[in-house]
Amino acid sequence: MSVAPDYVEPVLGWRAWDAADVGLRARLSSVVYKTTWPVRWPLVAECRRRSIPLWPFNRHAHDDAPHQGCTCGIHAATMTTVRSYLPNRFSTADAVTVIGRVRLWGVVHECERGWRGSYAYPECLYLPIVELDSKRAQRLVDDLRIYGVPVRAIDAPTPDEVIDEIRTLAA
Repeated sequence: MSVAPDYVEPVLGWRAWDAADVGLRARLSSVVYKTTWPVRWPLVAECRRRSIPLWPFNRHAHDDAPHQGCTCGIHAATMTTVRSYLPNRFSTADAVTVIGRVRLWGVVHECERGWRGSYAYPECLYLPIVELDSKRAQRLVDDLRIYGVPVRAIDAPTPDEVIDEIRTLAA
């Protein structure tokens, strides 16, 4: 049996990543599970819920994610929800935050604050640089361009102003 996708076009949402050093370059890393996003290839969702297969039909297949009754899948949200994940000041964050618009496709479930999808890839990236020295900021922008999407540095002093500037640029 084949399952038709939930939407004809990819669903666009927002999310936050960490810019994690992988080798000598920065790459996108999911905030919760620390998954490094592949370059120029979609991230594929997998269910990390541990279930005890007491019955052969209880198992979740890898290619079934996201499940309706689970929280698995690749998450994207509204900009308001993404703001709630950001620190109150970027200078207090341990990791460098990246905010971006992401495309979700395959099986997509709508949730209270966004969506969960089977596949995802960033569409554009915004890097708050106010607390970074100019050399490091430029290196991160250059490194993240490997994803083949626009990368914009945002020099706003607070997370709320960063979000306002992204909203203006994305409109």
